[in-house]
Amino acid sequence: MNRPILVFVAIVYGLSVALGLLIGLTGREQSPFMSLGIAAMLFPAMALLVVGVAMNAKVADFGWKRFPPRYGLLALFLIPGVMHLAMIPATAALVGELPWENWLTPRADGLFNADERGWGTLTPLGLAGRLALNAAIGLVAVTLLAFFEEIGWRAWLLPRLAERLGWRRAIMATAALWAVWHTPFALSGVHTLPDISVTLTALVLPVGHLGAGFIIGWLWMRSRSIWIVMIAHGALNNWGQYAFKFMQDIGPDALWILLVGNVALLATGGILLVANRSPEPDSRHG
Repeated sequence: MNRPILVFVAIVYGLSVALGLLIGLTGREQSPFMSLGIAAMLFPAMALLVVGVAMNAKVADFGWKRFPPRYGLLALFLIPGVMHLAMIPATAALVGELPWENWLTPRADGLFNADERGWGTLTPLGLAGRLALNAAIGLVAVTLLAFFEEIGWRAWLLPRLAERLGWRRAIMATAALWAVWHTPFALSGVHTLPDISVTLTALVLPVGHLGAGFIIGWLWMRSRSIWIVMIAHGALNNWGQYAFKFMQDIGPDALWILLVGNVALLATGGILLVANRSPEPDSRHG
């Protein structure tokens, strides 16, 4: 492994640990620095800038001009679809129902009272529009932030590891590094999950990150497009558990439901890596 790769990994991990310690030692969820948690998504781009400038490392083609539509659809819907197809039935089985928030139950006149969300009284069509707008705005915001992670992890590090390890092992290595990189955030309280202890959060989240990393890495190797992996990452962060934003507190069963979704991601990512032999990008759609 060459020096720029080692320096990149050392910087992103060093920043991750430093931020985790800062927040963890100053009150965790009540830390005055909690808002800095969003800055973690900038760390890979910062590390890449240091490596590129200080070490004169070669900057590759990030795929600015490529956007294969077929992979755009997969980026949007594959990860959220897998998670919901696994987690919704698991919720119904464990909880006995889908515990939607009360405002999602229509009144006798067929209207929805969504005052608690600031949406007022809505018709079914109006409610659907509000939910769609909420999903779209959230996806755009998170996808833009995902650029700063993906330009480092998938667009820069993954191709360099592929030159040394082969594409399949490079995807797995990058996904593993990316998954473990999140651990200080889980331990410090940056990433918190209701009704799930810090220790279990730190153990369960990497399973999902590993599986998502397999899928996003596969999307990069097939499309070589920064836009595709940005969208996939944004869809994971915003749409991955979208339905659960509108459910009541599930309680201790949340751990098992999340674990089911994470294992489903890991299985899907593993299938993609095993079933696809060629790492060459699909150029049929630009």
